[in-house]
Amino acid sequence: MRTTLTLNQIVEEWIAGCDRLPSTKADYRRKIRLWFAWLSARGINPREPTKEHILQFKEQLRSEGKSQYTYLSYVTVVKLFYQYCASMRYCDNITEGVKASVRHREHYKHPLTSEQAQRLMNSIDTQTIIGKRDKLIIALMLLNGLRACEVCRINICDVERREERVLLHLQRKGHLDKHDVVALPSITAELYEDYISERDFHSDEPLIVNHCKGRKSERLRTPTISMIVKQRLQAIGINDPKITAHSLRHTCGSLLVEMGTDIEIIKDLLGHTNSSTTRIYIDMAQKQRLLKVNPSQHIEALLSKK
Repeated sequence: MRTTLTLNQIVEEWIAGCDRLPSTKADYRRKIRLWFAWLSARGINPREPTKEHILQFKEQLRSEGKSQYTYLSYVTVVKLFYQYCASMRYCDNITEGVKASVRHREHYKHPLTSEQAQRLMNSIDTQTIIGKRDKLIIALMLLNGLRACEVCRINICDVERREERVLLHLQRKGHLDKHDVVALPSITAELYEDYISERDFHSDEPLIVNHCKGRKSERLRTPTISMIVKQRLQAIGINDPKITAHSLRHTCGSLLVEMGTDIEIIKDLLGHTNSSTTRIYIDMAQKQRLLKVNPSQHIEALLSKK
C-alpha cells in the first residue's frame, strides 16, 4: 500500500463511500476482514498481496465445499476493495482478470413441481398458531413469489383491504421503502386473517414473529424464515440442497410460465427490475417440459419399428 493509512482506515473509508444498504456494508466489512485474516494466517503481509494470493483464496473457499455463489461473493468484495484502492492510488489493482461473476445467483435453486407444492401446503397443520404462521409464510412465498427477506419486513399494517381485494405493501430486496403493492389471493388472505386472529397486536407490529413461551414476540429474521421453510420441506421428504426457501419463489415463477402468463406480469409480480431475469423461468419451464415429454421416446419408437 502506498499510503500511511492503516488497512482498517482504508476499509472504513471505502465502506463510507459505498452507496449500499447498511446490511450490505456490514457484509462487505466482514468479508474483507476474512480476506486479511486469511493472508495473515499464511504469513503474507496483508498490505502486499498479489493476484496469485487471490486465486489461492478463491480455490481454498471452493475446496472447502462452499457454494459457487458463496465463494464468488467473497472474491467480488475483494475485487471491489482493490478497485477502490487503485482509484485512490493506494496500490495497483491486483484483481484484474480474476473472475467473480455472481449473476443470477438466486437461480441456482430448483423449483418444486406442482405436486410437491401442493403436498407442502397440505402438510401443515393449522390447529396451532405456529402452524398458522408457517403456512402463511409458505403461501406468501409460493403464491406471490416473495423472498424470505421480503416476508421478514412485512408489518401488520402493510396489509390493506380495498373494496373486495386484499393488498400487501412490500419493501423489495435492495429498497428502503414500501412502494410495491401486490394483491393477495384469497387463500393467503384467509391464512393472514386466521393467523392474526390468534394474536394481540398493534397495527405497526411485525407480521411474522416468534411464539416461544416466556419470550417476547419479536420479528423473525430472514435466516429463521428460510430455516422454517426448509424444515417444512424436509417434513414431506424433500431434502435436496438445491431446494430451499428460495425455491418457492422459483416455483411461483415457473408455474406461471407453464400456465402461459405474460412475462411482463410475472416480472412485476416478482419485483424484477429487468425482464431478462424473469425469462430464466421460461428456461426452467422448458427444462421441466422436456423431462415430462421425453422426445427421445419418439425416436426410440421409430427405430424400433420393423
